[in-house]
Amino acid sequence: MIVELSKHRLTDTLDPVADAALVRRPERLHASALALMFTDRSARGIADRLGDLIHSGQLAQGLRLPTVRALAAALHVGPTTIASAWARLRQRGLIHCDRRRGSFVRGPGALAGRRFASLPPPPPVRLDLSTAYPDPALLPDLAGPMAVAVAGTHWRTYPEDTVDGQLAAVLHATWPFEAEDFTVTSGAHDALHRVAGVVLHPHDRVIVEEVAAASLLDIVEDHRAQAVPVRCDDEGPLPESLEAALATRPGMLLLQTRMASPYGHALSRRRARTLMPMLADRDIVILEQDGAHELAETPDVSFGEFLPGKTLLVRSWNKSHGPHLRVGALAGIRRVVSRVRARQMATGGWPSVLTQRALAQMLSDPQTRETIHRARVTYRQRRQLMVEALREQGLSPTGIAGLSVWVPVGDAATAIRSLAADGIGIASGAPFTVHGDGRSHVRIATTLRHDEHTRIARVLGEAHR
Repeated sequence: MIVELSKHRLTDTLDPVADAALVRRPERLHASALALMFTDRSARGIADRLGDLIHSGQLAQGLRLPTVRALAAALHVGPTTIASAWARLRQRGLIHCDRRRGSFVRGPGALAGRRFASLPPPPPVRLDLSTAYPDPALLPDLAGPMAVAVAGTHWRTYPEDTVDGQLAAVLHATWPFEAEDFTVTSGAHDALHRVAGVVLHPHDRVIVEEVAAASLLDIVEDHRAQAVPVRCDDEGPLPESLEAALATRPGMLLLQTRMASPYGHALSRRRARTLMPMLADRDIVILEQDGAHELAETPDVSFGEFLPGKTLLVRSWNKSHGPHLRVGALAGIRRVVSRVRARQMATGGWPSVLTQRALAQMLSDPQTRETIHRARVTYRQRRQLMVEALREQGLSPTGIAGLSVWVPVGDAATAIRSLAADGIGIASGAPFTVHGDGRSHVRIATTLRHDEHTRIARVLGEAHR
């Protein structure tokens, strides 16, 4: 049964008295005027209402907000309630708090992609392990398959279908469940954003891994939804943690099924069977990302095997086959996929059929498959070298597979600075956690070839003691 998507919308508007107050003093908002705007005076209700006003432009960027104590008094709530609301808005990137000057509206423009944007640019280092880009030496040749695609495609005319038939046939044979509908997008994140745009409404709750890719957390926040973290172990979400997260009545579960970044977990069939009864009777969309599946050595497991009417699966190939193959495959719930495809037709937002045909050639080519197999083995070995070096220093990197390692340390900032001074770049863990509390963790990419494992592990070990 296809899930019924949430239909709630916020339609309340500013009170005329409060609106007049804003017109008189646009640079500052008084507590008495702001108090008129709320019906739900819980921390979540206050944060959600202010979020709506900021996104709609009714509270302009730079507007100074009342102090915590002044607004608490005006609303007849405790200061802790306002402080919690302010914390929620800071996490969403909508306000900025300065101890001396007060709290100010940042505006919705500061929100989009803020976690990914917060990752520092590649530092001037000799070895950049802050981002898990694929090793160019392990990518297959693109020239031959592209030439075949050009020769076999009527590229002078518009395609009759936005999905190449050859690619669809290849993917259908390898998809882990019988999907209701299928389309292609310009990469995995394009697919995830498009699904979120169809499914999510403001303030919907979305279950995400407690430690997840910064870009996935950005997708949730960019669509004005609230991330609900779920703890994971090597096999995926922990049952007791998922049960607690489901109690918040989320509209979506956003999950990395394999090669999960940065934690390194992989959904096992045993864990999927355990979690499936919890999800079966819920009004929820399960959105899975399997972005580096061609490089994964763990089993191909999807909730779609058990709950095909609730599941969407997204796959892409830029990590395994090359960054210029910006093709994502989205399959699952018909009503969602068909709406994504309709929006693509309206905007012309589908990947080139030539690129799709080249990918189909590569997925079927024995030589390319041998190159991918070699890359899969090499990436596993490189990750294992880093894991072993870290364990020798008494550290506990998480996960069983991936293109990076996630490491808890006592003083991440000191370790990052020390390695940067030695010409080695690694990433802070802060952008990869729902509440931004990953500052005691670091992420180290393991895709590149180097011999600095002992040096990196020693510095992190010293920072942990």
